[in-house]
Amino acid sequence: MNDSCGIATTDRGPVRILTIDRPARRNAMGTATAEALELALRAAADDEDVRAVVLTGTGGHFSAGGDADSILEHIAGDDPGLLALMRAFHRLVVEIWESPLPVVAAVSGIAYGGGMNLALACDLVVLSEDARLCQIFVRRGVVPDVGGAWLLPRLVGMQRAKELMLLAPEIDARHAERLGLANAVEPDADAALERAVELAGQLAALPAYTIGLSKKLINHSGGDDLRGSLEREAVTQAAALRSSAATEGFEAFTGAARPGASAATGRES
Repeated sequence: MNDSCGIATTDRGPVRILTIDRPARRNAMGTATAEALELALRAAADDEDVRAVVLTGTGGHFSAGGDADSILEHIAGDDPGLLALMRAFHRLVVEIWESPLPVVAAVSGIAYGGGMNLALACDLVVLSEDARLCQIFVRRGVVPDVGGAWLLPRLVGMQRAKELMLLAPEIDARHAERLGLANAVEPDADAALERAVELAGQLAALPAYTIGLSKKLINHSGGDDLRGSLEREAVTQAAALRSSAATEGFEAFTGAARPGASAATGRES
C-alpha cells in the first residue's frame, strides 16, 4: 500500500515531540502511519526519561486525516484492509487516551476528519492562527471515525457536535477555541509548537504518577454516574496518597503553614 509511515522523533529534555512526517500528503495517514505513531507513543511511555509528549505534523499541516489513495486501493481490492485501517486508528486513539503520559497537540494548517479527531483525543490542544478544522466525513460519503462521534459530544455537547459533523463546516482557530476545542491559539505554526512544548514541560515537571492517575480519573468521568465516579475517585486518591509525591507535597505544605515559615518558600525564616 502507498503509505510511508514517517514519524519523526525529537526530545527536548523530558518532552518527546512526535511529528507526522508525510508533507507531500499533508500528513494524511494510512494503516502503517497509524501503527507507527501508536508504537512511538508506547515507546515514549516506556522511556523513563520522557514525561510528556507533543504530537504535531510537518510542512505546516497537522493532518488531512485518512490517506485517500490508500483507502481507494483498499476499496478497489475488496480486501479486509479497510477494517484493519479502522482498527489501527482505534488503537492509536486508545493509546493516546490511556497513556500515563500527558499528550499535547500542536495543530497548524489542515486538521480534517481523522486528523481533527486525533487532536481531540489529546489532553491539551494548541492551535496556530492558520489552523482549519473540519469534520469532513459526510462530504466524502462516510461516517465520522477515529473516535470523533464519542470525543466531540464530550467536548462541545450533543447539538453542537451534530452541527459540526452533519453540516461539516470548516472552522478556524478562534472559532475552535470558543467552542472549547483548544486551550490556546498562537500566531503561527512555530509559536504553536513552542507553546505546546512549554505546556508539556510544565506537565513534565509535575509528579508523573499523579498526572497519570488524574488523567485516567478525568477520562473515565463521562462513563460513571455520581456514585460510580466518587468510588473511582476514592480508590484513585488512596493510591495517590501512598505515593512519595503526596508525602513530599503534604510535608512541604505543613512546613509552610508552621508559624515563622515563609509563605513563598515554605522554609523557616
